Amino acid sequence: MGCGASQPAPPSPEVNPSEQVKAAPNGAGTMPPVLEEVPVNVMEEAKDRPKTGEEGAFELPESEFEDGRLGVIEAEAVENLRNNLALEEYYCDEDFPAENSSIFFSTCVETGIVWRRPYELQEEPRLFVDGASRRDVVQGALGDCWFLSSCAAVARNPKLIERVIPPDQVLSGDGYTGLIVCRFWRFGEWVLVCVDDRLPTKEGEVIFARSSEPCEFWVALLEKAYAKLHGSYEALGGGQSMDAMVDLTGGLAERFDMEDTPDKKKLYRLLLKASRHGAFITSSRKKDRPWKPLWHDDGDWRMAYKTDDHGLVEGHAYTVTGVARVNHNDMGSICLIRVRNPWANSAEWNGDWCDSDEKWMGVSEEQRKKLGRTALSDGEFWMSYEDFCDQFEEVSICTIGPDFDQDGTVDYVGQVKAIKGEWVKGKSAGGSRNDFEKFATNPQYLLTIEETDSDEESEGTSSVLVAVMQEHRRSHRNMGVKMLQIGLVLYRTDDPERRLPGAHFYYNYEEGSSGTYINFREVLSRLELEPGYYVVIPATFQPECPGHFMVRVYSPKPFSLKRLD
Repeated sequence: MGCGASQPAPPSPEVNPSEQVKAAPNGAGTMPPVLEEVPVNVMEEAKDRPKTGEEGAFELPESEFEDGRLGVIEAEAVENLRNNLALEEYYCDEDFPAENSSIFFSTCVETGIVWRRPYELQEEPRLFVDGASRRDVVQGALGDCWFLSSCAAVARNPKLIERVIPPDQVLSGDGYTGLIVCRFWRFGEWVLVCVDDRLPTKEGEVIFARSSEPCEFWVALLEKAYAKLHGSYEALGGGQSMDAMVDLTGGLAERFDMEDTPDKKKLYRLLLKASRHGAFITSSRKKDRPWKPLWHDDGDWRMAYKTDDHGLVEGHAYTVTGVARVNHNDMGSICLIRVRNPWANSAEWNGDWCDSDEKWMGVSEEQRKKLGRTALSDGEFWMSYEDFCDQFEEVSICTIGPDFDQDGTVDYVGQVKAIKGEWVKGKSAGGSRNDFEKFATNPQYLLTIEETDSDEESEGTSSVLVAVMQEHRRSHRNMGVKMLQIGLVLYRTDDPERRLPGAHFYYNYEEGSSGTYINFREVLSRLELEPGYYVVIPATFQPECPGHFMVRVYSPKPFSLKRLD
C-alpha cells in the first residue's frame, strides 16, 4: 500500500471577494473560496488484489504488454483450417499441442497422460445434452474454480454459454473435423479461440473439468480454449471470478469484500434483487492457511485442499445459485443463500440450513419445493446469510448492462461508448494525484452530459457509470501481462476545449472516483451528474507506468465522450 502527502499550492488566481463558500461536489465537507488559498488535501492510496488461494507453487512471471493476441484467431483463418483438412483428417492444433507444454508453464512434468478425443471416450459424444446448466460444471484436478464457478453462474442463461461455445459443432459423425471454436470477450471485442478436441486423460477419464453428464463435453472444451488463451492449463491456477464472468458475457462485474462492506443488510438486498433479475454471482472462501502447490503429489489439486470442519474449502471459489427469504414456524423470516461447490460432490456446508438440518422441518413444503431444496451430495447447499458473511471473503456480481443505482437490477441504457487509450512513459503516464503536476499529464476525456433522468428522484441529474479497464490480453505463453494499480477520477469543468492543468487540482474537488487504486482489471464509479462538462482522468497509482486502457461510459440519457488533446 502507498500514499502521498498533500502538496504546497501554487499562487491562486484572482477571484471575486464576494465568492461564498460552497459544498464540495463529492460531499467531502465544503470547498473554500480560492481567495483563502486553502488547497485540496489529497492522499491517494493503493493496494494489491488479494490472492485467491489457488495460486500454484510456481507463479507466472509478468511482463509488459506487447501484442496481446495469444490464442486468438481470425474467422477467415478458421475457415482455412477447416478447408485444408484432408478427407477423414482431424484437426490437430500446433499452437496448443497435445503435450505437457500445453498443461504446464513451469518445469512440472506429469507422466501417464493420454490425450483423447471425445469419440474415443464416449460412443455418442455431444457438446450439449439438454442445453447448458450450472449442474453440468464439475471441477477436475486443476485449481481453476474461479473460472468454473463463473461458468456455472453464467449457465443460468444457456444462450450466453451457447454464444461462447456455439452448439452446432459436432464431436463425431457427419461434419466432424475435431476443430472447436469458442468466443471470449477481450478488451472491448469478441475474439475467436480455436482448439482441437483432444483432452488430457488418465485411465480413460478426463483429468480436468468435465460435465456431470459423461457424454457431454462443453465444459471440458471451453476450459481448454480458455487455457489456450492464457498459455496453458496451469496458467489458470488462481484468478478473479469477476474477470471470468466478463470474459464470458462482455458485462460489468464488481467485487464486494465482506470486511469493506459494513452494511450487510444492504448487500443482502442487492444480492436478492440481483439474483431475481438474472445477474451472475460468485463468492470465494476465506483462506486462513498458506497456499499449497497447484499440482499435488498425486496430480490432483483437490487433494491439496481438504474441507474444513464446516465442509467448506479454504481459498476456493463457489457459485451463488440462489438468494431467498423463507418463513420459519418458530424463527420467523430467515435470509438464505444457496451456494454451489464446483467439485459437485459431497464437499458441502454442514452447518445450519445444510441439506440434513432439522430446521427445514419448520419451513412449509410449498416453500421447500419452490426453493428446489434437495438432499443430494452434489456440492450445492443452502446456508444462512449470516453464516455466508462469516465464512466467505467476498462476493462478485456481474450484469450484462450497468446497475447505476446498485439495486441489483440492470438499468435502461440509452447510450454506451468506449474509447481506448494509452499511458505512455515520459509523456502521459502521470500517476496518481500524489503529484498534481504529473497527474495532469494523464490522458483526459471530456464527458458531456446533455439531459437529466426523467424520473422524479433524479433531482436534476443523470445516472452515469464510468469504468476503466486495463489491457489484459496475453502476449506470451510463459509470461503474464503486468497488472497495474489503476483508478479513475472525474472533475467538472467550465471549459470543454481545454485540458485540466495541474493548478486545477489544488483548489477543486473531484465529482467522483473509483476509490483506492488496485490492480484489478477494471474499476468503476457510479455517479449522479448534472448536465454540463466533465473530465474523466484514468491513471495508474505509480507514475511512468506504461499501459493500455479502455474507458467505458454508460448512461440512460444522451451524452458525448471524446479525448482532450
